[in-house]
Amino acid sequence: MSCRGPEDLSQPTAPKFVESIATTLRAQSDSTDVEAAVLRAVARQSDSIALPDVLELRSLLDVDSEQADTLEERVTTVINTIDAELAGWDRQEVLA
Repeated sequence: MSCRGPEDLSQPTAPKFVESIATTLRAQSDSTDVEAAVLRAVARQSDSIALPDVLELRSLLDVDSEQADTLEERVTTVINTIDAELAGWDRQEVLA
């Protein structure tokens, strides 16, 4: 796991970030993998999430975003799950 920088996905910029991802997903086919698209966007935004981190996150994510009513809610659910997982990584690194 790489050390995560100070960025926080739940900061006030998140609504614009969520809308940007949702807009991108709408432009693609209905079969687009929401989790993968969100992970790509998060990795692009972050200076401290490396490819191995993205691959590990992908294998760890267990998101039931299908229950969300809107695409924005699905994207937000995935972002919140990623943020929670990364916070757990930060705690593990502090304890190590």
